[in-house]
Amino acid sequence: MRADGAEQNLERVALFPLNVVLFPGGLLPLRIFEPRYLRMVSECLRDERPFAVAAIVAGSEAGGVASTAASGTLAKIIDWEQRDDGLLGLVCEGEQSCSLRDVHVERDQLLRAAIERHPIAAPQAMPDECAWMAELLDELLHRVGPPFDRLLGAQSSADHVANRLIELLPLPIGEKQALFEMQDALARLGCLAGLINPSSDGGASA
Repeated sequence: MRADGAEQNLERVALFPLNVVLFPGGLLPLRIFEPRYLRMVSECLRDERPFAVAAIVAGSEAGGVASTAASGTLAKIIDWEQRDDGLLGLVCEGEQSCSLRDVHVERDQLLRAAIERHPIAAPQAMPDECAWMAELLDELLHRVGPPFDRLLGAQSSADHVANRLIELLPLPIGEKQALFEMQDALARLGCLAGLINPSSDGGASA
């Protein structure tokens, strides 16, 4: 059902439900084959618009209509290619987190949502006691290779290190989403440190 009033004036974007949590600044490689998402990609490239990525809470990525978390991240397409297997390969970059409202299903089952962009927070400095987490991230980026190696050499702020580790580590999707919804990067970093190393005190209290 579409909402009346103020929500009708909110920005509307295509919504891509995925079993991932994407943060602003993160990279997301995709292989596109469903007609609804091929249409989404065509629209985004033509109009130079982002789409929203949100974690699935019920349903599956392929086929059908999945339900998502109430918040996600706008993603822009920064690279694409027609793959040898016939699929469309994309590299997308997270731009800005947002709240999702008034989700509706179009005829081909593409979801579209009204969004409210969240304010962009200033990066927070990486605590010295969490330097091991920056080293872990560097090791992971080297190990996973393209396209994530593009992130090597980025400034190691608390936001960057926490967000990239959450994206890359095999944590349950519910834990990733809960960390995503934390507004303070230092608190997020500390919670993540406790998940990776339960004996750690986090060392990132605000």
